[in-house]
Amino acid sequence: MPNPRENIKYDIPKEWVENFKKGCCPVCGKTKFEFDKGQKVYCSKKCAEEYGERIYTWQQLVEKILEKRGKKCEKCGNTSSKKEKEFMRLKKETIINYIESHPELIELKRKELMDKAEEYYQKALKYDEYVESLKGKEDKYSDLDWDMRVDIPYEVTNKFEYPRIGFEIDHIKAVINGGDMWDEKNLQVLCDECHKKKTKEDMLERKRKKIKTKVLEGEIRNNRLK
Repeated sequence: MPNPRENIKYDIPKEWVENFKKGCCPVCGKTKFEFDKGQKVYCSKKCAEEYGERIYTWQQLVEKILEKRGKKCEKCGNTSSKKEKEFMRLKKETIINYIESHPELIELKRKELMDKAEEYYQKALKYDEYVESLKGKEDKYSDLDWDMRVDIPYEVTNKFEYPRIGFEIDHIKAVINGGDMWDEKNLQVLCDECHKKKTKEDMLERKRKKIKTKVLEGEIRNNRLK
């Protein structure tokens, strides 16, 4: 019995196998005398390619499904862009709430910017000296947008991990529960989070089936003893 989790699918018709045994082209059945020049197993490159399409790996099927259906979770509807937007919204909201509850941060930043403005002004008065002093330090004041930000404690933002949303091809009916590994109708695109939940559900279903089987076996034994 073939392993249901084998990563290579051989979808070869019996007729093709018989043609090959006869020494003919497996795909179309032409004899060796009808083969194109240089061909030994298949009569033509076209038949060779057609035969090759009947042998494919699990990864090839995964790529085919993702290309056909797109990277969008069929359970929660999440896409990479949606996840990233939600992440940025939540992080921005948390930072704003923190700043609003700590007004002293605004005063500190205002003082810091005023001091820096005074520093820039003094340097501007001696422009030539200022330019000379920046040689080799071109990036010193390049990130002004970052300078405009208040100092948020690390513990406020360290809980935010940039979302690296991935997508998995999941079996609607798990292989361990009797599902067909290669049937495209039994496949769905799930994001990482939904895939983890689905896997847990599949494992619970598997356990329930095992428990039920044990109970039934025990009942049968008891009946035999009676």
